[in-house]
Amino acid sequence: ANSGLEFHLTDNPLLLCYSKATSDLSNVLVMVVNLDPFHKQSGWVTLDLDLLGISSDQSYQAHDLITDSRFVWHGPVNFVELDPESCPVHILRLRKRVHTEEDFDYYL
Repeated sequence: ANSGLEFHLTDNPLLLCYSKATSDLSNVLVMVVNLDPFHKQSGWVTLDLDLLGISSDQSYQAHDLITDSRFVWHGPVNFVELDPESCPVHILRLRKRVHTEEDFDYYL
């Protein structure tokens, strides 16, 4: 039941970050939780990208399944801010392949 569960570092003790992934890493979720029920908390999370099957030099998408927001993250260290009144937790599905404008043909 706990296989694939990993905890990740944060620079704020009131933020908890952990991930859960399938054994083949085809489905990776990262949760970041504000442990302070009264105040907005922010800080930097440091993901162990090797455990999540993501190269440290590649961009990846973090899709928040609660708000439907999408963030493009680069590398292991990324900033989060969570307000207990509007969004006390991120449940992020990571996508390893992010399309950039280099992926499209341009015709002049």
